Amino acid sequence: MCGIVGCLGFKNPREYVLNGLKTLDYRGYDSAGVAYYNDGIRIYKDVGAVEHLMEIVPQDIKTEIMIGHTRWATHGVPNVANTHPHISKHKKICLVHNGVIENYEDVKKFLISKHYDFYGDTDSEIVANLIEHYYLSENDILDSLKKCMFVLKGSYALAIICSDYPDEMFIMKNGSPLVIGKGDGFNFVASDASPMIKYTDAFIELNDQEYGRITKNSVEVFDANGVKVTKKLIKKDIESISHDLKGYPHYMLKEIEEIPQTIKRLLETYVKDGKYTFDKTLLNKLKESDHIMFIACGTSYHSSLVGGRYFEHYGKSTSKYIASEWAFDPVFPGNKPFIILISQSGETADLIHCLKIIKENNYESLILTNTGGSTLDRNCTYSLLLHAGIEVSVASTKAYVAQVTLLALLADAVADNPKVIEDLNSVLPLIDEIQTSYKPKIMEIANAIKKKEHLFYLGRSYDYFLSMEASLKLKEVSYIHSEAIPGGELKHGPIALIEQDTPVIVFITDHHTALPMRGNIREVQARGAKVYVIATERVATETDNIVVKNYPYYLSSVVVSSIAFYLAYYVTIEKGYNVDKPRNLAKSVTVE
Repeated sequence: MCGIVGCLGFKNPREYVLNGLKTLDYRGYDSAGVAYYNDGIRIYKDVGAVEHLMEIVPQDIKTEIMIGHTRWATHGVPNVANTHPHISKHKKICLVHNGVIENYEDVKKFLISKHYDFYGDTDSEIVANLIEHYYLSENDILDSLKKCMFVLKGSYALAIICSDYPDEMFIMKNGSPLVIGKGDGFNFVASDASPMIKYTDAFIELNDQEYGRITKNSVEVFDANGVKVTKKLIKKDIESISHDLKGYPHYMLKEIEEIPQTIKRLLETYVKDGKYTFDKTLLNKLKESDHIMFIACGTSYHSSLVGGRYFEHYGKSTSKYIASEWAFDPVFPGNKPFIILISQSGETADLIHCLKIIKENNYESLILTNTGGSTLDRNCTYSLLLHAGIEVSVASTKAYVAQVTLLALLADAVADNPKVIEDLNSVLPLIDEIQTSYKPKIMEIANAIKKKEHLFYLGRSYDYFLSMEASLKLKEVSYIHSEAIPGGELKHGPIALIEQDTPVIVFITDHHTALPMRGNIREVQARGAKVYVIATERVATETDNIVVKNYPYYLSSVVVSSIAFYLAYYVTIEKGYNVDKPRNLAKSVTVE
């Protein structure tokens, strides 16, 4: 969840590192720092924004090497001592780290026995001192890194400076993402390609349990046994990872309004001449399985609930698991299960943990991800890309719709019933209409609820799944406490929370559940709730707040999600909060 950048041999390292940190700030952070070599290792770091760091880092830096970091606190509070980069006791090793060292307390006790002391509370400082300990014993920096890989348990992406090798940078990777950018007489590292794309289109993606050495003209990578690994260059273009706002005030708004083109791109990618183009082997595996498991987190978990229902309607048995729970109590229902993992970033630590268990049990897996070349994309048996384009805002919008859309297409392809293709094409004009004509009505609701502390969403079936995602979006960015409740569960406890003027937002887009949902509305209104209804024409009443034209009800999370996303967006803007970078959250959850 932290961001790493580094360069070697680049003519203006300050420009690259500081601007690179800005590029990665969508990942979430609370402090930032840089380190470079100039007659010794120099470090500048502080709590707060990268803009503040820009003020304290000297303009005229003479160096060939620099590393930088944005920290999202895991070990220790946000303060200067815990901010990266971290330097070892004898000033030999300085590093930046993304990940979590699970056995850091044991390693710390070992280092204390070797007369090391510590200035902060982070697991990262322990790593710097462990590398130094082995280096001072062996006088071989690469061998020291290899030894550390056998000692450290957990996840790490590390960019390292050694004061004895001011013309070289060292790297280690396990579980957390780290990418090398190849230049002409210079080289970069970063957590992803976005900081480097202005300067190079050639990248090396590291696998887990790899380490290496970078100079301005060369890259050497080794596996855990010390064997040199040949790495291929991967080409990426600037359009595929552009962070341009294109005139929008915020990324969240821009990304909501990219939903129609995201759906079109999925149709263009996975449909040709009215037929699906999915890998036939993948489709056969899904058809032959007697149970389909979904494993995901957060927004992706909500999309798995929708996708699971799609497969169930075609007669498939399914289960849906939260990755962080399943990883510690894994089960494989059925005699021939097939596992679908869903991750926007492809680097979600909880899912990577799950994938290791899946592989240990010799099961095949499919990843749905927005990030080609990511850890999950490379290591799952099959991969389907979302083709949503980069999503910068921490709160996922277009990637969620891409997940639900792709799952609808995939389930339809397995059933060999291309009805979904027609239905998706039919709803595109309706989504455009919502985005162009419905904003005033959405803003009315936003202004009515913006000062509330608590709020509830109600829905049944597909509308309940939509309610869960709508509730998550609102709490993520506006900090209003929100819960999604299945309409039928009201009387089983939650209705006790309804009091005078409690806001309740209700989705009624499924004609199968419209009548009981109207009963639920009467129940909360009788307790004083202020109800706001979003309904489709066939089930609407004249008192409903927003009425949407009819569409195939199973596509509610594709169509009406835009209303939910706009509502969260407008409430947050009205409250004056940073809608793209909500507090305490990170875009890519690379630590468990």
